[in-house]
Amino acid sequence: MAGRGPAPAEQRRRANEPERGEWQAAPGAGWQHGVVPRCPVRSGEALDAWATWFGAWFAAHWGPEDLPNLRLVIRLWAKCASGKAIGSERTELRQLMDSYGITPKGQQDRRWQAPRAERGPVGQPAEAPPTLPSRYEHLRTVAS
Repeated sequence: MAGRGPAPAEQRRRANEPERGEWQAAPGAGWQHGVVPRCPVRSGEALDAWATWFGAWFAAHWGPEDLPNLRLVIRLWAKCASGKAIGSERTELRQLMDSYGITPKGQQDRRWQAPRAERGPVGQPAEAPPTLPSRYEHLRTVAS
């Protein structure tokens, strides 16, 4: 499936610039431009999806100029969720969700990364790995 695979390497071995550009960590989490815009669809599922998208880390990459298409995305999402969408509408929804980084494939295509603090499991802050005791811990240096 497209969009799946290993995490991006933090240190590249090659010196050339990547064709798609460097990976960019999100500047924060959630919508960065004031109050979250009102959802144009009134179903409970659509309101939940809208709130989830605008609270997620990838929303930090969106600007006010993206709102018209994001409104189209949520309308198509609601139509697909209700089961009334035709095949071409479902395809358009998938492509738009990829374009706005809502899907993992879209995030990979845009070279977006979650903010450094959110890289732990399930949104928890990343913790330092536990240090294991060394097998040489009991040894001491001696003066010669």
